[in-house]
Amino acid sequence: MRTINKTWEPEDRRYVEGNLQCQWCGNTTGFSIDMRLKHEVALSSSGLVVGLNSDKQKRIEKSLSSNIHRIVDKYHETGKEIVKCSNCEMAEGVDFQERIIDQCWQMGCPGCWHCGEYIDEEEVKSLCGECIREKHGNIDEDDCSTICPNYDQGLSEVREHYGLDLEELKREEGYINN
Repeated sequence: MRTINKTWEPEDRRYVEGNLQCQWCGNTTGFSIDMRLKHEVALSSSGLVVGLNSDKQKRIEKSLSSNIHRIVDKYHETGKEIVKCSNCEMAEGVDFQERIIDQCWQMGCPGCWHCGEYIDEEEVKSLCGECIREKHGNIDEDDCSTICPNYDQGLSEVREHYGLDLEELKREEGYINN
């Protein structure tokens, strides 16, 4: 039976400088690194014991810590899957949190699930209200997705985040009577 992957909402994520994040499930806590290591096998009274030499283990951990940026960059350059999310097993969505958030802000993102940073609810109402007034209330959800310059950058997710629907916004602007 396949396990169901957990999804981390923005408020459940761990924000630590230099931390990795999976863009598919929001995981910020556990990742697996595909490596080929030589293990030591020893026979004990309870059976075979498989492990790493403690000196070698420390060197590997230190090397990984100092080169994790290079390892993640290598995937983005070559597509070679080295770091994977341990929750959803996806490699293509693993990147550093700072890059994900920076990319959103460079695109002018008003807020989305990836960055977890949403503009203020009043600003959303202002942006949508401006568009509704320009169209004299003759606008529907299809128009929002095709006409609105902010829709592609995540405005729909921000409206969903605050629980705002178009009918309610049109009512607030006075284009729909109760």
